[in-house]
Amino acid sequence: MRGIDAAEVYEYLDLLAGQVQATESELRESRAENDRLRTELQRVQAALDEYEQVGDRVNEQVVQLFSQAQLVAEEMVEDVSRDARDRIGQARAHERKVVEEAMDTAGQQVRSYAQTAQAQMKSIMDSFATEVDRLGSTHPATESGSAATHQIDPLFDDLSDWQVRARNGSGPESPGSD
Repeated sequence: MRGIDAAEVYEYLDLLAGQVQATESELRESRAENDRLRTELQRVQAALDEYEQVGDRVNEQVVQLFSQAQLVAEEMVEDVSRDARDRIGQARAHERKVVEEAMDTAGQQVRSYAQTAQAQMKSIMDSFATEVDRLGSTHPATESGSAATHQIDPLFDDLSDWQVRARNGSGPESPGSD
């Protein structure tokens, strides 16, 4: 018989059955692995969604914090500007006060110096007027022996107007004149 050897066929069928069982076993393992991976994928997607939601909340909070920080910074700049303006105003007021005090002190010193100079000038003028009067009252004796006549001296006789003003204290440099 030249036909099919039954033992070889059964052996071949056993081999095929083993391969089918191994393939089914691998298929079950692959399906189990797929199920496990799907579950893991769902867990990771859920975590990613949660992170995205948290990220969105964090972004919103960051935006709010930046907005608040900007408002605080603007308020601080405004406060500093206001403080700077106040300090500048105080410094200017102090400057005016110092300048006024310096001007008063300088004015007092100038007035004091002017009064001293006027007093010295008045003393010199009085002394000069006394000397002029003394010189004017001493007349040289005339040849005829009569009373001395007053000689006209253009330097001394024209001084009577300024002598009067100097003695009265109403001259151009006297304390009461401006």
